[in-house]
Amino acid sequence: MSGESVPQSAQPLERRLATILCADVAGYSKMMAANEERTVRVFRGHREIFESMVNVHRGRIFNTAGDALLAEFNSAVEAVRCATEIQAALRTRNEHLAPEEKMQFRMGINLGDVIVQGGDLLGDGVNIAARIQTATAPGGICISGSVHDQIQNKLSLDFKLLGEQTYKNIAKPVRTYTINEGAAVTAPAHGTSWRVLAVFCAAALAIAGAGYWGYQQYDVHRAEQVRVDAGLAAELAAQKQATEHAQRAAEEAKREAQLQAQKLAAEEGQRRAQEQRTQLEQERKLFEQERKLIEADRRTAGIEKRHAADDALRRAQEERTQLEKRQAADDAQRRAQEERTQLEQERKRLEEERQAAEAARKQADASRRAASTPAKDAPEAAAPYDGTYSGRLCNEVRNKTPFCWPVTLAVRNGIAEGSWIGITKKPASARGTVAADGLVQLRLAAWSPKGAPVEGILRGRITDGAITASGQWSGGAGVAGDWKRTR
Repeated sequence: MSGESVPQSAQPLERRLATILCADVAGYSKMMAANEERTVRVFRGHREIFESMVNVHRGRIFNTAGDALLAEFNSAVEAVRCATEIQAALRTRNEHLAPEEKMQFRMGINLGDVIVQGGDLLGDGVNIAARIQTATAPGGICISGSVHDQIQNKLSLDFKLLGEQTYKNIAKPVRTYTINEGAAVTAPAHGTSWRVLAVFCAAALAIAGAGYWGYQQYDVHRAEQVRVDAGLAAELAAQKQATEHAQRAAEEAKREAQLQAQKLAAEEGQRRAQEQRTQLEQERKLFEQERKLIEADRRTAGIEKRHAADDALRRAQEERTQLEKRQAADDAQRRAQEERTQLEQERKRLEEERQAAEAARKQADASRRAASTPAKDAPEAAAPYDGTYSGRLCNEVRNKTPFCWPVTLAVRNGIAEGSWIGITKKPASARGTVAADGLVQLRLAAWSPKGAPVEGILRGRITDGAITASGQWSGGAGVAGDWKRTR
Protein backbone atom coordinates (compact mmCIF):
# COMPACT_ATOMS: atom_id res chain seq x y z
CA MET A 1 0.00 0.00 0.00
CA SER A 2 3.02 2.26 -0.32
CA GLY A 3 1.58 3.93 -3.42
CA GLU A 4 -1.47 5.32 -1.58
CA SER A 5 -1.35 8.99 -0.48
CA VAL A 6 -1.79 9.88 3.19
CA PRO A 7 -5.12 11.69 3.87
CA GLN A 8 -4.66 15.36 4.65
CA SER A 9 -6.43 14.93 8.01
CA ALA A 10 -3.83 12.31 9.02
CA GLN A 11 -0.81 14.44 8.12
CA PRO A 12 1.02 16.10 11.04
CA LEU A 13 0.31 19.81 11.53
CA GLU A 14 3.09 22.22 10.57
CA ARG A 15 3.90 24.72 13.32
CA ARG A 16 6.37 27.60 13.53
CA LEU A 17 7.21 30.64 15.59
CA ALA A 18 6.08 33.92 14.00
CA THR A 19 5.41 37.56 14.85
CA ILE A 20 1.81 38.47 13.95
CA LEU A 21 0.64 42.05 13.24
CA CYS A 22 -3.14 42.54 13.36
CA ALA A 23 -4.62 45.87 12.14
CA ASP A 24 -8.24 47.02 12.09
CA VAL A 25 -9.93 50.34 11.18
CA ALA A 26 -11.43 52.18 14.15
CA GLY A 27 -15.09 53.16 13.61
CA TYR A 28 -15.25 51.57 10.14
CA SER A 29 -18.97 50.68 10.36
CA LYS A 30 -19.87 54.24 11.38
CA MET A 31 -17.88 55.67 8.46
CA MET A 32 -19.54 53.25 6.03
CA ALA A 33 -22.96 54.27 7.32
CA ALA A 34 -22.11 57.95 6.76
CA ASN A 35 -20.64 57.64 3.23
CA GLU A 36 -19.84 54.26 1.68
CA GLU A 37 -18.03 55.46 -1.46
CA ARG A 38 -15.77 57.85 0.41
CA THR A 39 -14.93 55.24 3.07
CA VAL A 40 -13.99 52.62 0.47
CA ARG A 41 -11.81 55.12 -1.40
CA VAL A 42 -9.93 56.21 1.74
CA PHE A 43 -9.50 52.61 2.92
CA ARG A 44 -7.96 51.64 -0.44
CA GLY A 45 -5.33 54.37 -0.12
CA HIS A 46 -4.54 53.36 3.48
CA ARG A 47 -4.31 49.71 2.51
CA GLU A 48 -1.85 50.43 -0.31
CA ILE A 49 0.44 52.16 2.21
CA PHE A 50 0.05 49.22 4.59
CA GLU A 51 0.91 46.63 1.93
CA SER A 52 3.92 48.54 0.58
CA MET A 53 5.48 48.94 4.05
CA VAL A 54 4.88 45.29 4.95
CA ASN A 55 6.79 44.34 1.79
CA VAL A 56 9.63 46.74 2.64
CA HIS A 57 10.01 45.08 6.05
CA ARG A 58 10.02 41.58 4.55
CA GLY A 59 6.62 40.58 5.87
CA ARG A 60 3.60 39.12 4.14
CA ILE A 61 -0.17 39.66 4.45
CA PHE A 62 -1.68 36.23 4.99
CA ASN A 63 -5.33 37.07 5.65
CA THR A 64 -7.82 39.93 5.26
CA ALA A 65 -11.40 40.26 6.45
CA GLY A 66 -13.24 43.45 5.50
CA ASP A 67 -11.30 46.26 7.16
CA ALA A 68 -8.98 43.88 9.10
CA LEU A 69 -5.46 42.96 7.91
CA LEU A 70 -3.17 40.20 9.25
CA ALA A 71 0.56 40.18 8.47
CA GLU A 72 3.38 37.76 9.39
CA PHE A 73 7.03 38.68 10.11
CA ASN A 74 10.07 36.52 10.83
CA SER A 75 11.44 39.25 13.14
CA ALA A 76 9.71 40.95 16.07
CA VAL A 77 11.97 43.98 15.52
CA GLU A 78 10.87 44.33 11.88
CA ALA A 79 7.19 43.90 12.84
CA VAL A 80 7.28 46.72 15.41
CA ARG A 81 9.39 48.94 13.15
CA CYS A 82 6.88 48.37 10.30
CA ALA A 83 3.89 49.16 12.57
CA THR A 84 5.37 52.46 13.80
CA GLU A 85 6.24 53.56 10.26
CA ILE A 86 2.75 52.65 8.98
CA GLN A 87 1.11 54.70 11.72
CA ALA A 88 3.42 57.65 10.97
CA ALA A 89 2.65 57.47 7.24
CA LEU A 90 -1.10 57.20 7.86
CA ARG A 91 -1.02 60.21 10.18
CA THR A 92 0.67 62.17 7.38
CA ARG A 93 -1.97 61.04 4.89
CA ASN A 94 -4.81 61.88 7.31
CA GLU A 95 -3.48 65.43 7.60
CA HIS A 96 -4.39 65.95 3.94
CA LEU A 97 -7.92 64.56 4.32
CA ALA A 98 -11.10 66.25 5.45
CA PRO A 99 -12.07 65.58 9.11
CA GLU A 100 -14.86 63.20 8.08
CA GLU A 101 -12.44 61.25 5.86
CA LYS A 102 -9.70 60.65 8.43
CA MET A 103 -9.23 56.93 9.09
CA GLN A 104 -7.15 55.38 11.89
CA PHE A 105 -5.89 51.83 12.44
CA ARG A 106 -5.65 49.94 15.72
CA MET A 107 -2.65 47.57 15.75
CA GLY A 108 -1.73 44.60 17.97
CA ILE A 109 1.50 42.57 17.73
CA ASN A 110 2.25 39.15 19.29
CA LEU A 111 5.13 36.67 19.05
CA GLY A 112 3.93 33.10 19.41
CA ASP A 113 3.55 29.61 17.99
CA VAL A 114 1.17 29.31 14.99
CA ILE A 115 -0.28 26.52 12.85
CA VAL A 116 0.34 26.71 9.09
CA GLN A 117 -2.66 25.86 6.90
CA GLY A 118 -1.85 26.53 3.29
CA GLY A 119 -1.11 30.24 3.07
CA ASP A 120 -3.08 31.00 6.24
CA LEU A 121 -1.94 30.96 9.92
CA LEU A 122 -4.03 29.80 12.87
CA GLY A 123 -3.71 29.33 16.62
CA ASP A 124 -3.28 31.32 19.83
CA GLY A 125 -0.34 33.22 18.37
CA VAL A 126 -2.79 34.85 15.90
CA ASN A 127 -5.71 35.10 18.35
CA ILE A 128 -3.67 36.98 20.97
CA ALA A 129 -2.57 39.57 18.38
CA ALA A 130 -6.21 40.07 17.38
CA ARG A 131 -7.34 40.46 21.00
CA ILE A 132 -4.55 42.92 21.80
CA GLN A 133 -5.60 44.98 18.76
CA THR A 134 -9.16 45.35 20.09
CA ALA A 135 -7.81 46.91 23.32
CA THR A 136 -5.67 49.48 21.47
CA ALA A 137 -6.58 53.15 21.08
CA PRO A 138 -7.27 54.42 17.53
CA GLY A 139 -3.96 55.21 15.85
CA GLY A 140 -2.05 53.28 18.52
CA ILE A 141 0.05 50.12 18.84
CA CYS A 142 -0.02 47.52 21.60
CA ILE A 143 2.41 44.59 21.92
CA SER A 144 2.54 41.45 24.03
CA GLY A 145 5.22 40.74 26.61
CA SER A 146 6.86 38.19 24.28
CA VAL A 147 7.42 40.93 21.68
CA HIS A 148 8.65 43.43 24.30
CA ASP A 149 11.24 40.92 25.56
CA GLN A 150 12.67 40.64 22.04
CA ILE A 151 12.87 44.36 21.15
CA GLN A 152 13.44 46.23 24.42
CA ASN A 153 17.20 46.57 23.85
CA LYS A 154 17.02 46.90 20.07
CA LEU A 155 14.54 49.75 19.41
CA SER A 156 14.43 53.21 21.01
CA LEU A 157 10.75 53.36 21.85
CA ASP A 158 8.74 54.65 24.80
CA PHE A 159 6.80 51.71 26.25
CA LYS A 160 4.07 51.84 28.88
CA LEU A 161 3.23 48.67 30.79
CA LEU A 162 -0.53 48.02 30.92
CA GLY A 163 -0.07 44.99 33.20
CA GLU A 164 -1.51 41.48 32.89
CA GLN A 165 -4.60 41.87 30.69
CA THR A 166 -7.38 39.29 30.41
CA TYR A 167 -8.78 38.84 26.89
CA LYS A 168 -11.85 36.98 25.67
CA ASN A 169 -11.22 33.29 24.86
CA ILE A 170 -7.53 33.57 25.89
CA ALA A 171 -6.79 31.13 28.75
CA LYS A 172 -4.05 33.08 30.56
CA PRO A 173 -3.61 36.83 31.16
CA VAL A 174 -1.24 38.50 28.66
CA ARG A 175 1.42 41.00 29.75
CA THR A 176 0.65 43.98 27.49
CA TYR A 177 2.52 47.19 26.60
CA THR A 178 1.49 50.21 24.56
CA ILE A 179 3.89 52.24 22.41
CA ASN A 180 3.45 55.96 23.07
CA GLU A 181 2.36 58.11 20.11
CA GLY A 182 5.26 59.66 18.19
CA ALA A 183 7.78 57.00 19.32
CA ALA A 184 10.86 56.90 17.12
CA VAL A 185 12.58 53.69 15.99
CA THR A 186 16.34 53.52 16.33
CA ALA A 187 17.94 52.94 12.93
CA PRO A 188 20.60 50.22 12.38
CA ALA A 189 24.11 51.33 11.52
CA HIS A 190 24.01 50.30 7.84
CA GLY A 191 21.34 50.75 5.20
CA THR A 192 18.53 52.04 7.41
CA SER A 193 18.30 55.46 5.78
CA TRP A 194 17.62 53.77 2.46
CA ARG A 195 14.97 51.59 4.05
CA VAL A 196 13.22 54.56 5.65
CA LEU A 197 13.51 56.42 2.35
CA ALA A 198 12.03 53.46 0.55
CA VAL A 199 9.12 53.36 3.00
CA PHE A 200 8.42 57.07 2.55
CA CYS A 201 8.73 56.74 -1.25
CA ALA A 202 6.32 53.82 -1.24
CA ALA A 203 3.91 55.74 0.98
CA ALA A 204 4.10 58.85 -1.24
CA LEU A 205 3.60 56.78 -4.40
CA ALA A 206 0.66 54.99 -2.77
CA ILE A 207 -0.90 58.35 -1.88
CA ALA A 208 -0.25 59.64 -5.40
CA GLY A 209 -1.75 56.48 -6.88
CA ALA A 210 -4.83 56.82 -4.68
CA GLY A 211 -5.23 60.48 -5.75
CA TYR A 212 -4.71 59.56 -9.40
CA TRP A 213 -7.29 56.82 -9.16
CA GLY A 214 -9.76 59.23 -7.51
CA TYR A 215 -9.11 61.77 -10.29
CA GLN A 216 -9.81 59.13 -12.96
CA GLN A 217 -12.94 58.01 -11.14
CA TYR A 218 -14.18 61.56 -11.03
CA ASP A 219 -13.70 61.98 -14.83
CA VAL A 220 -15.55 58.81 -15.76
CA HIS A 221 -18.17 59.10 -13.01
CA ARG A 222 -20.89 60.80 -15.08
CA ALA A 223 -20.35 58.76 -18.24
CA GLU A 224 -20.26 55.44 -16.38
CA GLN A 225 -22.59 56.20 -13.45
CA VAL A 226 -24.70 53.07 -13.85
CA ARG A 227 -21.67 50.78 -14.17
CA VAL A 228 -19.82 52.43 -11.25
CA ASP A 229 -22.89 52.18 -9.00
CA ALA A 230 -23.19 48.47 -9.77
CA GLY A 231 -19.47 47.91 -9.19
CA LEU A 232 -19.57 49.90 -5.93
CA ALA A 233 -22.61 47.93 -4.71
CA ALA A 234 -20.78 44.67 -5.40
CA GLU A 235 -17.69 46.00 -3.65
CA LEU A 236 -19.65 47.10 -0.57
CA ALA A 237 -21.32 43.69 -0.36
CA ALA A 238 -17.89 42.09 -0.59
CA GLN A 239 -16.56 44.37 2.16
CA LYS A 240 -19.39 43.34 4.48
CA GLN A 241 -18.96 39.65 3.76
CA ALA A 242 -15.16 39.98 4.29
CA THR A 243 -14.24 37.42 1.58
CA GLU A 244 -11.41 37.21 -0.87
CA HIS A 245 -13.95 37.09 -3.69
CA ALA A 246 -15.06 40.63 -2.82
CA GLN A 247 -11.47 41.87 -2.86
CA ARG A 248 -10.86 40.34 -6.32
CA ALA A 249 -14.10 41.95 -7.59
CA ALA A 250 -12.98 45.33 -6.21
CA GLU A 251 -9.59 45.05 -7.86
CA GLU A 252 -11.25 44.07 -11.18
CA ALA A 253 -13.52 47.10 -10.95
CA LYS A 254 -10.52 49.32 -10.27
CA ARG A 255 -8.55 47.94 -13.25
CA GLU A 256 -11.57 48.32 -15.54
CA ALA A 257 -12.07 51.93 -14.48
CA GLN A 258 -8.39 52.70 -15.08
CA LEU A 259 -8.49 51.16 -18.59
CA GLN A 260 -11.55 53.23 -19.53
CA ALA A 261 -10.11 56.54 -18.31
CA GLN A 262 -9.46 59.19 -20.92
CA LYS A 263 -6.00 59.32 -22.46
CA LEU A 264 -5.51 62.95 -21.47
CA ALA A 265 -6.19 62.16 -17.80
CA ALA A 266 -3.69 59.27 -17.96
CA GLU A 267 -0.98 61.51 -19.42
CA GLU A 268 -1.68 64.15 -16.80
CA GLY A 269 -1.39 61.53 -14.06
CA GLN A 270 1.91 60.29 -15.47
CA ARG A 271 3.25 63.84 -15.59
CA ARG A 272 2.27 64.42 -11.99
CA ALA A 273 3.76 61.09 -10.96
CA GLN A 274 7.04 62.09 -12.67
CA GLU A 275 7.02 65.41 -10.83
CA GLN A 276 6.44 63.61 -7.56
CA ARG A 277 9.28 61.17 -8.28
CA THR A 278 11.57 64.12 -9.01
CA GLN A 279 10.46 65.77 -5.77
CA LEU A 280 11.02 62.54 -3.86
CA GLU A 281 14.50 62.26 -5.30
CA GLN A 282 15.28 65.80 -4.20
CA GLU A 283 13.87 65.06 -0.76
CA ARG A 284 15.99 61.90 -0.61
CA LYS A 285 19.11 63.92 -1.31
CA LEU A 286 18.15 66.47 1.33
CA PHE A 287 17.40 63.69 3.75
CA GLU A 288 20.81 62.11 3.12
CA GLN A 289 22.55 65.45 3.65
CA GLU A 290 20.60 66.04 6.84
CA ARG A 291 21.45 62.55 8.08
CA LYS A 292 25.16 63.19 7.52
CA LEU A 293 24.91 66.49 9.40
CA ILE A 294 23.20 64.76 12.30
CA GLU A 295 25.86 62.06 12.39
CA ALA A 296 28.56 64.74 12.40
CA ASP A 297 26.83 66.52 15.28
CA ARG A 298 26.65 63.30 17.25
CA ARG A 299 30.33 62.54 16.77
CA THR A 300 31.55 66.05 17.63
CA ALA A 301 29.26 67.58 20.20
CA GLY A 302 27.08 64.64 21.22
CA ILE A 303 23.96 66.79 20.80
CA GLU A 304 20.98 65.41 18.94
CA LYS A 305 19.26 68.55 17.79
CA ARG A 306 16.55 66.61 16.02
CA HIS A 307 15.58 64.84 19.23
CA ALA A 308 14.83 67.82 21.44
CA ALA A 309 11.28 66.59 21.94
CA ASP A 310 12.55 63.18 23.03
CA ASP A 311 14.91 64.83 25.54
CA ALA A 312 12.03 66.85 26.97
CA LEU A 313 9.96 63.70 27.24
CA ARG A 314 12.82 61.89 28.97
CA ARG A 315 13.25 64.73 31.46
CA ALA A 316 9.54 64.72 32.17
CA GLN A 317 9.74 60.97 32.75
CA GLU A 318 12.67 61.42 35.12
CA GLU A 319 10.82 64.14 37.03
CA ARG A 320 7.76 61.92 37.24
CA THR A 321 9.93 59.05 38.50
CA GLN A 322 11.53 61.28 41.15
CA LEU A 323 8.09 62.50 42.22
CA GLU A 324 6.89 58.91 42.51
CA LYS A 325 9.98 58.06 44.59
CA ARG A 326 9.34 61.03 46.88
CA GLN A 327 5.73 60.01 47.25
CA ALA A 328 6.79 56.42 47.98
CA ALA A 329 9.29 57.69 50.59
CA ASP A 330 6.57 59.84 52.19
CA ASP A 331 4.22 56.85 52.25
CA ALA A 332 6.93 54.65 53.76
CA GLN A 333 7.68 57.29 56.42
CA ARG A 334 3.98 57.60 57.22
CA ARG A 335 3.61 53.82 57.50
CA ALA A 336 6.73 53.66 59.67
CA GLN A 337 5.28 56.32 61.98
CA GLU A 338 2.01 54.39 62.18
CA GLU A 339 3.94 51.19 62.92
CA ARG A 340 5.99 52.97 65.62
CA THR A 341 2.81 54.30 67.19
CA GLN A 342 1.23 50.86 67.06
CA LEU A 343 4.39 49.27 68.46
CA GLU A 344 4.50 51.80 71.31
CA GLN A 345 0.90 50.99 72.14
CA GLU A 346 1.72 47.31 71.94
CA ARG A 347 4.72 47.79 74.24
CA LYS A 348 2.60 49.63 76.80
CA ARG A 349 0.03 46.86 76.71
CA LEU A 350 2.72 44.20 77.00
CA GLU A 351 4.32 46.04 79.93
CA GLU A 352 0.97 46.08 81.70
CA GLU A 353 0.52 42.39 81.01
CA ARG A 354 4.11 41.72 82.10
CA GLN A 355 3.56 43.53 85.39
CA ALA A 356 0.37 41.58 85.98
CA ALA A 357 2.12 38.30 85.08
CA GLU A 358 5.06 39.22 87.28
CA ALA A 359 2.76 39.83 90.23
CA ALA A 360 1.04 36.50 89.64
CA ARG A 361 4.42 34.79 89.26
CA LYS A 362 5.66 36.26 92.54
CA GLN A 363 2.59 34.99 94.31
CA ALA A 364 3.02 31.54 92.72
CA ASP A 365 6.73 31.45 93.60
CA ALA A 366 5.93 32.32 97.20
CA SER A 367 3.37 29.55 97.36
CA ARG A 368 5.75 27.08 95.68
CA ARG A 369 8.62 27.91 98.04
CA ALA A 370 6.32 27.44 101.00
CA ALA A 371 4.98 24.11 99.77
CA SER A 372 8.01 22.39 98.25
CA THR A 373 11.77 22.15 98.22
CA PRO A 374 14.04 23.02 95.26
CA ALA A 375 14.13 20.46 92.42
CA LYS A 376 16.75 17.77 92.81
CA ASP A 377 18.11 18.30 89.30
CA ALA A 378 18.61 22.09 89.76
CA PRO A 379 22.21 22.87 90.71
CA GLU A 380 22.37 24.59 94.09
CA ALA A 381 25.38 26.57 92.94
CA ALA A 382 23.11 28.56 90.59
CA ALA A 383 21.10 30.04 93.47
CA PRO A 384 23.29 33.19 93.56
CA TYR A 385 21.90 34.05 90.10
CA ASP A 386 18.23 33.74 91.15
CA GLY A 387 16.18 36.85 90.68
CA THR A 388 14.16 38.95 88.20
CA TYR A 389 15.96 40.37 85.15
CA SER A 390 14.37 43.17 83.10
CA GLY A 391 15.50 43.70 79.53
CA ARG A 392 14.65 43.09 75.90
CA LEU A 393 15.06 40.88 72.83
CA CYS A 394 16.10 42.41 69.47
CA ASN A 395 15.88 41.08 65.91
CA GLU A 396 19.07 42.04 64.09
CA VAL A 397 18.45 43.17 60.49
CA ARG A 398 21.41 44.00 58.26
CA ASN A 399 21.79 47.73 57.48
CA LYS A 400 18.67 48.53 59.50
CA THR A 401 17.91 49.59 63.07
CA PRO A 402 17.26 46.48 65.26
CA PHE A 403 13.63 45.79 66.12
CA CYS A 404 13.34 45.30 69.92
CA TRP A 405 10.60 44.42 72.40
CA PRO A 406 10.56 44.12 76.25
CA VAL A 407 10.97 40.69 77.87
CA THR A 408 11.41 39.91 81.61
CA LEU A 409 13.33 36.78 82.71
CA ALA A 410 12.80 35.05 86.04
CA VAL A 411 15.73 32.86 87.20
CA ARG A 412 14.91 30.26 89.88
CA ASN A 413 17.19 27.38 90.88
CA GLY A 414 19.06 27.37 87.55
CA ILE A 415 15.91 27.69 85.41
CA ALA A 416 15.28 30.89 83.37
CA GLU A 417 11.78 31.67 82.05
CA GLY A 418 10.12 34.58 80.28
CA SER A 419 7.10 35.33 78.06
CA TRP A 420 5.60 38.08 75.89
CA ILE A 421 2.77 38.71 73.41
CA GLY A 422 4.00 39.05 69.79
CA ILE A 423 2.75 41.23 66.92
CA THR A 424 0.42 38.37 65.89
CA LYS A 425 -1.29 38.66 69.34
CA LYS A 426 -0.10 35.14 70.19
CA PRO A 427 1.95 34.28 73.33
CA ALA A 428 5.67 33.63 72.90
CA SER A 429 8.17 32.30 75.44
CA ALA A 430 11.84 32.02 76.39
CA ARG A 431 13.00 29.11 78.59
CA GLY A 432 16.43 27.79 79.44
CA THR A 433 19.08 27.06 82.05
CA VAL A 434 21.67 28.99 84.06
CA ALA A 435 24.78 26.93 84.91
CA ALA A 436 26.80 27.29 88.07
CA ASP A 437 29.54 29.09 86.17
CA GLY A 438 27.02 31.66 84.84
CA LEU A 439 26.58 30.23 81.35
CA VAL A 440 23.07 30.87 80.01
CA GLN A 441 21.23 28.98 77.27
CA LEU A 442 17.72 29.98 76.18
CA ARG A 443 15.28 28.40 73.72
CA LEU A 444 12.82 30.83 72.09
CA ALA A 445 9.35 29.85 70.79
CA ALA A 446 7.52 32.59 68.89
CA TRP A 447 5.54 33.42 65.72
CA SER A 448 6.50 35.07 62.44
CA PRO A 449 4.54 38.16 61.17
CA LYS A 450 2.69 35.78 58.81
CA GLY A 451 1.62 33.56 61.74
CA ALA A 452 4.09 30.67 61.24
CA PRO A 453 5.81 29.19 64.34
CA VAL A 454 9.55 29.94 64.66
CA GLU A 455 12.21 28.89 67.15
CA GLY A 456 15.52 30.38 68.22
CA ILE A 457 18.55 29.53 70.36
CA LEU A 458 20.43 32.08 72.53
CA ARG A 459 23.70 31.51 74.38
CA GLY A 460 25.37 33.92 76.80
CA ARG A 461 26.52 34.54 80.38
CA ILE A 462 25.54 36.29 83.61
CA THR A 463 28.16 38.81 84.70
CA ASP A 464 27.76 41.31 87.53
CA GLY A 465 23.98 40.93 87.61
CA ALA A 466 23.56 41.34 83.85
CA ILE A 467 22.72 38.76 81.17
CA THR A 468 23.91 39.12 77.59
CA ALA A 469 23.11 36.47 74.98
CA SER A 470 22.91 36.15 71.20
CA GLY A 471 21.94 33.56 68.60
CA GLN A 472 19.71 32.91 65.58
CA TRP A 473 16.12 32.18 64.66
CA SER A 474 15.38 28.95 62.79
CA GLY A 475 15.11 31.01 59.57
CA GLY A 476 18.69 32.28 59.94
CA ALA A 477 17.96 35.83 61.15
CA GLY A 478 20.01 37.07 64.11
CA VAL A 479 18.53 37.69 67.55
CA ALA A 480 20.12 39.05 70.75
CA GLY A 481 19.06 39.89 74.26
CA ASP A 482 20.30 41.81 77.31
CA TRP A 483 18.88 41.98 80.82
CA LYS A 484 19.77 43.55 84.20
CA ARG A 485 18.82 42.13 87.56
CA THR A 486 16.19 44.31 89.20
CA ARG A 487 15.56 42.21 92.33
